Amino acid sequence: TNLMYEKCDILIPAALQRQITAKNVHQIKAHVIAEGANGPTTPYAHKELLKRNVMIIPDLFMNAGGVTVSYFEWLKNLNHVNYGRLNFKYEKEANMMLLDSVKEAMGKNVPPTKKFADRMDGASERDIIYSGLEYTMEHTAKTMMEISERYKLGLDFR
Repeated sequence: TNLMYEKCDILIPAALQRQITAKNVHQIKAHVIAEGANGPTTPYAHKELLKRNVMIIPDLFMNAGGVTVSYFEWLKNLNHVNYGRLNFKYEKEANMMLLDSVKEAMGKNVPPTKKFADRMDGASERDIIYSGLEYTMEHTAKTMMEISERYKLGLDFR
């Protein structure tokens, strides 16, 4: 039995190109195809899956995280500094301004909580990378959905 043909919510063809083709598309029982490999679905199979209302998340979007993190690494190497040093002073000042604004609006002293103070001391490199990656992916997904809705394109993101 080939696991690719089992009933499932999400199928992630992640090994080879052209895994879902005219020959096997009718055996696919997934509700969502998340293309982990480059080009795992042929154009014919793609059309057939859409006829069955299968959502296809294209390889370009699925692989964007690796590309984004590689870009962050390139920036880090280009600048010869860790990520925290790139924006630490700016973020700390922005956070203090925010806290001062709350104090002024409330008319009383509002000391920072331990969690807030720890955060103002600076994010780790991992925190910054995860935050940047999360923002990039959320922004990309939101943009894809808005464009799809605006132009009534359905769930075909290819």
